[in-house]
Amino acid sequence: MQVSLRELNRIGAETLVLNETVELEGLEREVRQLVRFEPLRVQVAISRNDHRFHVQGELETTATVVCSKCLTRFDVPLHTEWEEWLTEHPAYAEETEEREVQLIESDPVDLTPYIREAMLFTLPFIPVCREDCKGLCPKCGVNRNEVTCTCDTERIDPRLAALQDWFNQHHEKD
Repeated sequence: MQVSLRELNRIGAETLVLNETVELEGLEREVRQLVRFEPLRVQVAISRNDHRFHVQGELETTATVVCSKCLTRFDVPLHTEWEEWLTEHPAYAEETEEREVQLIESDPVDLTPYIREAMLFTLPFIPVCREDCKGLCPKCGVNRNEVTCTCDTERIDPRLAALQDWFNQHHEKD
C-alpha cells in the first residue's frame, strides 16, 4: 500500500482515506503456526498536523493457524487498529513518551511495513483451537479431543518417587 508525498502534501486540513486489499508475502514462513491468511482488507486515514502526518489504520483478515495443543488447523478472524506518525522533515522526526515520528525517506511512502507489523502483533502468540482443548496424548499421540485413549499419563515427580513406592507398599498390605 503506497501513497505519494505529493498527495500527502495536497491534503491540507482534509483527511485522505485509502481502502485496499493487501497481500503480505512470506509471513507463513516466519510465523511457525501460521498456515495461511486471506488478503488483508486495509483502511487507512491520513491527516496532516503541522509537518507531521498522522496515519490511522485498520486491518481485517482471516488466518488459518495450527493449535498449539492438538495440532489441528482452525480459522481465526483477525482485526486490529494501528497508528503511525510520519514526517518528511528531519527536524520533526522525534521520539517522545507519547509517540514516535518516523522520517519518510522515499516517495511514494510504502505503508506495507506498518501493516505487516500490525498483522504480526494481531496473530495469537499461542493459538488454541478452543478453550477446553485436551491436546495430544504424550504417550500414543492421539488427539484427545477426538479419541479417548487409555494411556497412563500420570507423572510423578522423581523427587517424590520413593514416597510413592512407600504408599504403594503400605497400600498393598492393607
